[in-house]
Amino acid sequence: MTDRKSIFNYKAQTATVRSWDDIEEHFTKWFQGQYQDNIALLVKHIKMSGLSQRLFGYTSMDKLVVGIYNPMEWNREALHIEFDVEGQKWWFKYYPKPNEPVEFERQYPANKGIEKFDNFIKMINW
Repeated sequence: MTDRKSIFNYKAQTATVRSWDDIEEHFTKWFQGQYQDNIALLVKHIKMSGLSQRLFGYTSMDKLVVGIYNPMEWNREALHIEFDVEGQKWWFKYYPKPNEPVEFERQYPANKGIEKFDNFIKMINW
């Protein structure tokens, strides 16, 4: 449980959101066809499905962070998505509120990433 002192001393750690086109370019050009192709396909799906109209995102190296606020906080209603090339697995971690533990942490096989992303979006009602 969070104490009152830490609530009042909390300073948001925000990140500047990027356009979905910039995010796609980051994963396709920066990593030049390496394992991030999976995340680039997810970003294309977000753009094509219309989710890009209500979701925001930014990148942190090889991670995609998705949320509903602009600016975004890395630990407030934010889904962190990574792809492990060696294990051929997706890693999803959802941070609900600052100073609270991860609420949702799952790993999925490579072929289930987009399906599980869509399921998460529906589950959390984004």
